[in-house]
Amino acid sequence: MNYNPFQKAVPVWPAGRDREMNVTARFTAAVNGNAANTLLRMTGSTVYRVFVNGKIAAYGPARGPKFFHRVDELNLTPILTDGENIIVFEVAGYNVNNYYTMDQPSFFQAEILCDNNVVAWTAAEGGMPCDVVTERVQKVQKYSFQRPFVEVWRMGAAYAASLGQMTPGRTPLAEVEEKEYLPRRVPFPSLTYLPAVQMVGKGSIAYNEESADKWRNRSLDDISPILKGYPKAELEVNLSADMGAYVCTAEEMEPTAVPDVITLEKDRFATVKLNSNLTGFIGAHVKAKKHTTLIITFDELFDGDVNTWRMGCVNIVRYDLDAGEYDLLTMEPFTMQYLKYMVVDGEAEISGIHLTEYAAPEKDFVEYRSDNEKFLKIWEAAVQTYRQNAVDLFTDCPCRERAGWLCDSFWTARVEYALTGKCVVEKNFLENFLLPDSFECLPKGMFPMCYPSDHYNENYIPNWAMWLVMELREYWDRSGDREMIDAFEPKLYDLVEFFNQYINEDGLLENLDKWIFVEWSRANYLVAGVNFPSNMLYAACLEAMSEMYDDPALKEQADSMRETIRRLSFNGKFFVDQMLRDENGKLYLQGEVTEVCQYYAFYCGTATKELYPELWNTLLYEFGPYRKENNKHPDVHFANAFIGNYLRLDMMAKNDNMKEVLDNIEGYFYNMALMTGTLWENDSTVASLDHGFASHVIVWLLRDMIENNR
Repeated sequence: MNYNPFQKAVPVWPAGRDREMNVTARFTAAVNGNAANTLLRMTGSTVYRVFVNGKIAAYGPARGPKFFHRVDELNLTPILTDGENIIVFEVAGYNVNNYYTMDQPSFFQAEILCDNNVVAWTAAEGGMPCDVVTERVQKVQKYSFQRPFVEVWRMGAAYAASLGQMTPGRTPLAEVEEKEYLPRRVPFPSLTYLPAVQMVGKGSIAYNEESADKWRNRSLDDISPILKGYPKAELEVNLSADMGAYVCTAEEMEPTAVPDVITLEKDRFATVKLNSNLTGFIGAHVKAKKHTTLIITFDELFDGDVNTWRMGCVNIVRYDLDAGEYDLLTMEPFTMQYLKYMVVDGEAEISGIHLTEYAAPEKDFVEYRSDNEKFLKIWEAAVQTYRQNAVDLFTDCPCRERAGWLCDSFWTARVEYALTGKCVVEKNFLENFLLPDSFECLPKGMFPMCYPSDHYNENYIPNWAMWLVMELREYWDRSGDREMIDAFEPKLYDLVEFFNQYINEDGLLENLDKWIFVEWSRANYLVAGVNFPSNMLYAACLEAMSEMYDDPALKEQADSMRETIRRLSFNGKFFVDQMLRDENGKLYLQGEVTEVCQYYAFYCGTATKELYPELWNTLLYEFGPYRKENNKHPDVHFANAFIGNYLRLDMMAKNDNMKEVLDNIEGYFYNMALMTGTLWENDSTVASLDHGFASHVIVWLLRDMIENNR
């Protein structure tokens, strides 16, 4: 793409450190606020935040594919004051593989234009001054397997004040290699101040060395060239080990209003609640009366305490503060409903506890109307779930991963169009998969399961590439963007060629490699040999391609696969999940039946209610959210939220069973909405409680509203 909006700025980084892990740099500029129009243009790797006169004004960039960088353009005019304004950029360069950002050299590139004249810009010499932010500790553990580093800060009062001051510029800069640029397209996120609303507990802290270092996770223990990071022996601070040694004893558990000031002496803690499960940057004003160590832990749930380890993440931020006053704000966005503030050394007065929201702006969304209070509550939770997972691309969850997963995106993309009538975020999401010539560490033809990300362990989900095809077919209908569809054509035929190596004598896929994902249930353990849900999906994928590229041969292959699946998988009552080979190499039906396999059959066109009326009625009336209370089919393994319950609801909606859809929506989602104000990854609290695909309930509720003319 021939796109480069920069006039004077060049990409730079502290000299010799662009491939170093977890380096944070600060650039500053002074601009006059009296110009008629002031524009900020910027990009970089990995993430940056922008302060204008000490207040956060932007966070970015929007993510692009590897070695492509989306350029943010922000009109600063409305937020500048008369006279001199100080613009501060803090840029974190991570240089690690994960599911959230790319492992690529760090850089920053920015320029500020006043009335179309460039007045400040990045350059190796003569540009914006820069200093390395040594207050952020560099050698720390990863936040999770799927995200970069935790935050540990060592601050003096001078650092807190410096967010509104010019940088001395003591760090030599070097111009780095030329970059490829892309437009941002998507709107800038909401950065709304959201205060804590309730105090839910206080108590004491004791240190018990015998329990120290009890947490084990691949993000801490398995650091290698395959999973980059700092080995445990090199860590300056081991947050998980320290946290594992702290024993908190609650003394006051009655919920109260959050006091104006919370005073915490050494070995004391206080826990507060936000209005609901939210995503953003943790903030507070802290007055350290002497040198103080403040630890903040957080989670989406509260069961007498904040469970730091619930999702295999290090939900901890640490500040070592000299005496002084600080307006603290994390560099990274996190997701939580509860926060625990712990003072393990010193003494602090804490006020203004809040989250600076990081979510898609709620602008030009359609209005939902209903006289059903439960549906209104579910709608609100679905909208919040969407906003937190559609900032720059579609993510699975905004906490543990922030990853652009295929399949999840199939569902969330429908929500964007339903809410806004546009496909802006989806275009960015799909473009990220389109532009790379190839994907490092993956076989030719295969797409990454999530992206932008690096998969040095060579893992992928073959099923998720099929969902990409399914999404493209719907994107064509939504957007009319034939250029995107045509550009994907050679890549999709390479995908078909990849799958051809697994076609057996029956014309079905057998013994697919890597992570074969059907759903989070027993179905994921029945994937060896001939997995029928995977084959049902592949037949639908081939049919989608035949429609996009007018290829009748692919439609014939899809029809043949479906007929074979009907003959081999259906046992007279249900579709069986799997066929295996015996010692003589002959295929036999393994026998286990999952609920989700039935949904794949109907959703992907292998079954219809005309072909299998008895099975259809059984699924419609004897399965669903209340089946665990009255299980008429104990030999059929339960489905889970992802993705069985969604296949169920959507297949019912496609067949105009909207009464049953609405009943199921209440059964599946109302308790989620009450508990967290967001919708979950599973039908239990074991994992993320804020998952993008779950917002698809919006599509069904809107359909019901429109059909009933509300």
